[in-house]
Amino acid sequence: MAEFKPPHTNGNGHARADAHGSDNGHVHAHNGGNGHRRRVRHQIHHGLRRAVLRADTAVTLIETCGMSVTEAIERCNISSAYFYAMRAVRESGDTDLHDAVLRDETPLFPSAKRVKNAAAAIKAYRKCSLFEQGMVWLATGATTDAVTLLRSLTPDQLAELGQLLGTEWTWDLLISPVLSSKPATEPAVVTVQSNGNGSRKD
Repeated sequence: MAEFKPPHTNGNGHARADAHGSDNGHVHAHNGGNGHRRRVRHQIHHGLRRAVLRADTAVTLIETCGMSVTEAIERCNISSAYFYAMRAVRESGDTDLHDAVLRDETPLFPSAKRVKNAAAAIKAYRKCSLFEQGMVWLATGATTDAVTLLRSLTPDQLAELGQLLGTEWTWDLLISPVLSSKPATEPAVVTVQSNGNGSRKD
């Protein structure tokens, strides 16, 4: 008759099984007393935080596939808070911030809170007609057109800008290219004609 071996105990009289479900003296899995093994879920995958990556995927599904917010959130198994935070980061247009959030170099929610107003303004501006964009320029002084921006600056602002850029930068990058692109002025040609009596007539 085979010898009966009692199961290992954990010191409190309760039997415990190893990680493979058998009692062979190998490493045992702690179950917290509820009879279930606990799985260790890594939050970082290939340098990217999983929850943030899923939120980023959800935003992509909406932008590229026309999926609804509800469906994208459900498919990616994230909360609405994660989704809206990631969307704010992406709509801010700050690609460096977006990359830092994905790599967990900066937390998602504080980053989203910092840029959410700018993201909302940028999104609204992109929907504006040219006339409405002009209204925004007049109200805020903001424009993506460098010429319009410079012409809207006050003399004091222009003077301060000149001091910050420096005369060498201004000359080399703004003035010199304009001068070199202009054709050289040809000297005036004087035509000398004779009036028939030996004298010259200019």
